[in-house]
Amino acid sequence: MIAHQGIGLKTVNACLCAFWALALVYSSSASAQDDPSQEQEKTPPAQKTPMPEQGTPPPILESALIKSVKKVVQEANDDIRTTESILDKREKSVKESNLNPFSISQYRQNYLLPISHVKSPNPISVDGLTDENIDNFEAKYQISVNMPLHLMDDDASGVFFGMTLISFWQVYNDETSKPFRENNYEPEVYYQWQTDWDLFGYRFNQFNVGLNHHSNGQSGLKSRSWNRIYVTAIFSDIDSLYYFKTWYRLPEDEKTFELDPTGDDNPDITDFIGRAEFGLSFNIGKINLLTKVSNNLSFNKNRGSVELNLTYPINERYDWLLQYFNGYGDSLIDYNRHQQRIGFGIQLKLF
Repeated sequence: MIAHQGIGLKTVNACLCAFWALALVYSSSASAQDDPSQEQEKTPPAQKTPMPEQGTPPPILESALIKSVKKVVQEANDDIRTTESILDKREKSVKESNLNPFSISQYRQNYLLPISHVKSPNPISVDGLTDENIDNFEAKYQISVNMPLHLMDDDASGVFFGMTLISFWQVYNDETSKPFRENNYEPEVYYQWQTDWDLFGYRFNQFNVGLNHHSNGQSGLKSRSWNRIYVTAIFSDIDSLYYFKTWYRLPEDEKTFELDPTGDDNPDITDFIGRAEFGLSFNIGKINLLTKVSNNLSFNKNRGSVELNLTYPINERYDWLLQYFNGYGDSLIDYNRHQQRIGFGIQLKLF
C-alpha cells in the first residue's frame, strides 16, 4: 500500500512539472510575437549558401578514393613482405649471381630428355632424312641462361640478355649417322622490373618487356625465323606460380620469289604457335606440375599447344622430369605441323 502511494505522488509531481514547463514555453512565444523587432535584432540575417557546380564530384568522396588507392599501392610496394612466394629462394640466388661478374644465371628450364617419342617428326631439315628412315625416338634438351647488362639499385631490376637453345637429336638413328634434326635459337634483350608487390594474398613478382628473335639457323626452304616484342607478368604465392605472356610479331616483307632470303619465311606462324601464353605451376607435396598453354586467340581456326612438365626432386640441384607436349610449335620446323611428344629425363631445379 505504501509503495502504491509513493508511485501516485511521483506521477502527480511529474504532471505538475510538465504543466508549468508548457506554460513557460507559451508565455515566451507570446511575448516574442508581441515584439517582433526584438526577434529581428537577436536573429542575424540568413546568408546564402553557394550551391556546388553541376558535374563536380564531391571532394570528400574523391579524396577518400585517392587515399584508398594510395594506401593499397603503398602497402603493396613497401619492404614488408606479407606473402611468401614459391620464387623466394630462386630470387635470392639470382640476386647474388647478378652481382658476381664470373657467373650467369638460369633463365628458363634447363633439362635433358635422353629419350622422347615424337608422333610425326619432320625430316626436311636434314639432308638424307626421309619419312622412311627418320626415328620417332630422339633426345631433346634445352639450355637457357641470362646475364645482366645494366642493373638498378635493387640488384634485380634492369636490362638483361637471355639465350635459349633447344635441340632435337636423332641419337638412336644409326642409319643416318645420328644427326641433329633441328636446333632452335632464341636470343633476346629485355627489361626486368622486380616489382615484389603483395596484393590480396599473392606476390606480383616481375614485369618484363623485351625483344625476341627466334630462328632455326637454316637457310632456303629450311629456314624458319621471326621477331617479336613481348610483355610478361609473373605472380606467385607460397606454393604456386602464374604467368601471362603476350607478344606482337614484327612484320616482314613478303618473298618476291620462293628462295628470297629477305622475305618472310613463315608469315602465318602466329596462327599456329599463338599470340599469348599462360603458365601455371603448383606443388603437390614434393611433386611440381608446370603447365604452359599457348593460343592464337582465334574463334574461327583456334590453334595452340599444351605442355605439361611433371618434376620430382632427386637432390637439391636436380629433378626428374616427365614432359608431354600436344599441339603446334614443338619446334620451328614443325610450327605448322600438329605434334605429340612425351619424354623423360632430368632438369636443373627451377625454383
